[in-house]
Amino acid sequence: MSKIRSVCIVDDASGMRKLGVALLEKLGYDVHVAENGYTALQVIRDQRPDACFIDREMPELDGLRLIELLRGWREWGGKPIAMLSSASSVFDQQTGLISGADLYLTKPFTRAKLQDALLEMDELLE
Repeated sequence: MSKIRSVCIVDDASGMRKLGVALLEKLGYDVHVAENGYTALQVIRDQRPDACFIDREMPELDGLRLIELLRGWREWGGKPIAMLSSASSVFDQQTGLISGADLYLTKPFTRAKLQDALLEMDELLE
């Protein structure tokens, strides 16, 4: 049985948020959304999701910095984070992982990609 029941999607593109919500809700997850890094901090504090999908490139507080903040936040407790990005070079992926992401998914994502990522994230909680 999955340990992850709720997920937060952080992305400044409304279309990506809507797609993520639709796919994750069909898979049975409770989904919370934030349109930027600052809003994400509030949503995560209030909703306490089990995992996050965070866009790399957002104005003001980007995904790299948001992940660094979450990793230093005791309340987050090392829960899994997947970075989402259209940047797919090895350098981009390594930068995302070095910032603290557990996984790096390139956009556009599919239901299968999200499902695989959630299975991997669930294993990290064991």
